[in-house]
Amino acid sequence: MATAATKSETNATELTRALERGEVAPASFHHASHLQVAWIYLQESDSIAGASDKMSVTLRKLAGAAGHPEKYHETITIFWIRILANFRNFAGEQDLDRVLAANPALLAKDFVLKYYSQDLLLSDRARTSWVEPDLKPLSI
Repeated sequence: MATAATKSETNATELTRALERGEVAPASFHHASHLQVAWIYLQESDSIAGASDKMSVTLRKLAGAAGHPEKYHETITIFWIRILANFRNFAGEQDLDRVLAANPALLAKDFVLKYYSQDLLLSDRARTSWVEPDLKPLSI
């Protein structure tokens, strides 16, 4: 019998593959889903950059499928990969569900505003390329 953590990870992997195949409706892909896919990409990649690249390709495809390619945001995408990588490094064997239970602030979409001013985050430069945080460094 699979454990709850195993089921959760299996579900996240299935979500990731479905998203890659274009089988997930953009309207049903919410923040928690983004975190699940990012976590899977971090597990499957040799580096944070590799996970970021996978996430970028997948989210650009999703935004394009929704008819809104301009909604893709490079800084926010890489921010979430990097922040999850930080938490993952300290989590040891814990799965994403346990990390989120211990750090519920990660479930708030606006968590990114602890690191970025709204002006910087809404800039064209931040939308199209990685920009370092201006409020506090990206670390736990």
